[in-house]
Amino acid sequence: MSSIPNSGPSTPGGRASASNFEQVNSWSRDVRFVSGCILMLFATTHFVNHAVGIFGLAAMETAQLWRHGFWSSKLGLLLLYGSLIIHPVFALLRVAQRRTFRMPMREVLQIALGVVIPLLLIDHIVATRVQGALFLQDESYHAVLRRLWPNLALTQSLLLLLVWTHGVIGLHFTFRTRESYARWRDPFLLAAILVPLLALIGFVVAGREARLMALPPELYTTQQADSFNLHVTWAKRAFFGLVGGFVLFVAIRELRARALGAITVRFVGHGVRKVVPGFTLLEMFRRFGIPHAALCGGRARCATCRVLVLDGADDLPPPGPNEARLLRRISAGERVRLACQIRPKHDLQVQILLAARQRGAGPTGALDPAAGIARKGLTVMVADLRAFTALAERQLPQELMTLLNRFYDEMSQAIAAHGGRIESIYGDGLMAIFGLETTPARAGMAAIAAAGDMMRAVEALNREYATALPLPLRIGIGIHGGPAIMGAVENESIGRREITVGETVMIASQLEAATRRLLSDIIVSAETVAATGRSFPGLISYKIAIKGRDKPMQVFGFGGVPEKAPPAKGEPASPRGKRPAKAEAEGDPD
Repeated sequence: MSSIPNSGPSTPGGRASASNFEQVNSWSRDVRFVSGCILMLFATTHFVNHAVGIFGLAAMETAQLWRHGFWSSKLGLLLLYGSLIIHPVFALLRVAQRRTFRMPMREVLQIALGVVIPLLLIDHIVATRVQGALFLQDESYHAVLRRLWPNLALTQSLLLLLVWTHGVIGLHFTFRTRESYARWRDPFLLAAILVPLLALIGFVVAGREARLMALPPELYTTQQADSFNLHVTWAKRAFFGLVGGFVLFVAIRELRARALGAITVRFVGHGVRKVVPGFTLLEMFRRFGIPHAALCGGRARCATCRVLVLDGADDLPPPGPNEARLLRRISAGERVRLACQIRPKHDLQVQILLAARQRGAGPTGALDPAAGIARKGLTVMVADLRAFTALAERQLPQELMTLLNRFYDEMSQAIAAHGGRIESIYGDGLMAIFGLETTPARAGMAAIAAAGDMMRAVEALNREYATALPLPLRIGIGIHGGPAIMGAVENESIGRREITVGETVMIASQLEAATRRLLSDIIVSAETVAATGRSFPGLISYKIAIKGRDKPMQVFGFGGVPEKAPPAKGEPASPRGKRPAKAEAEGDPD
């Protein structure tokens, strides 16, 4: 039941004001991101130009002509200097909106870099662009490098690393919530390491070459020196004035908020807190050390900080554009909101929806739900020992456990021999995954080959235990390949366990269940067979109904034991996409 909104004319106005604030916060995030991308693009081209210095100063100068062709144009100058002003101003505004400075270390590092970089960058900009425009100083690489090398080499190298680190952190935490990021995360990491490394090497090589050039020394007039010092002084005063204004604003805001009184916020399972208005719920979590999930750091790019508003929902402003779009994407309920986007001004009661364990929360209570989580293309195998109940009823407990130990030992060897890994064992069945370090084609082939070895192992066990078993052992195996989510679950009861979940696992389990109805020991999805790029003799095609899918799924049943091993390296495979041979009889959909 919602609390009754406060009466009086101030409530609608306050709600409209909060709504306007959310609108401004929404588009300011996009402006900050776009301007940051422009600056990162400039830094990348600049550092790549540095890296060309590995091949000599002449190559560096040639690359500079191409780079200046765009960044010295009217459009390039507008984008560069506009972003150079907009990005720090909007970033500072975002920091000013914070009501608590308890945050993850990565955010502390990002803010600290944002403060340090301008102090080093001012000298560089004034010494190159400003002095070059006022006194027509040579801005070519050989001239600038002679001024920098070796006295200012350490400072400039530090500036390069700080700028690059700041940009890489921003891009990583912006895109890591997107599924497509997993595909190009490794190339991104490689570029993030190579670009600054090669840039520093090129800077050293070209700096030494410029130092040895037989050119007359540059002479600076008193006017040039005074102009440089004056511009640097005023630029730094403006920056410190901006930072000082920010500190003053935060101090006045805190004093005003405390004078207005506090509101009561009840966190289900974490007690009641008294806070002054203005904090976002996410900032409250951090301030009071309440374990929470916040993958994007409060930028409305993920939904991990979502909460259910149990009381006080009517007093909250409507969602802004970014929040509304994200809530629609996850099909959120009526009273579900993002904790990072709402700033309660009245009493509130909320419940965290994406639970986070206390262990590992750290001083801010923040937990990273993406730690150890990955979405990867895998081939999943589900195997089950048939008629296990009847077998268990006719065996002594000691004999049954001995048999099971031997059975799982043989199965694990067959799976491990083909690069697979058993993920879970549940009584009379198991689930294994293939493809952790290989392609989907090889993973599918390995799973099918492992299934063949498992069938042979069962046949060997039947021969070995022929006189001791009341009925022969039989297994059913379902195999399907596709994207799956890998991660860990942890609590005090079960400890920490690695799990693999997703539609791929569900389909593999249903294919295993279908082996009983189709009287086939191994059922493999048509997608997995096609991915291997090979044709298998004696396959029988079926179409079976899959829960959650509107159309029946085409699968193949192996009439006999599959081939023992995948093709040797270099062996020509069947053209990809070739349909496996079908038997004349088609199975009806179940």
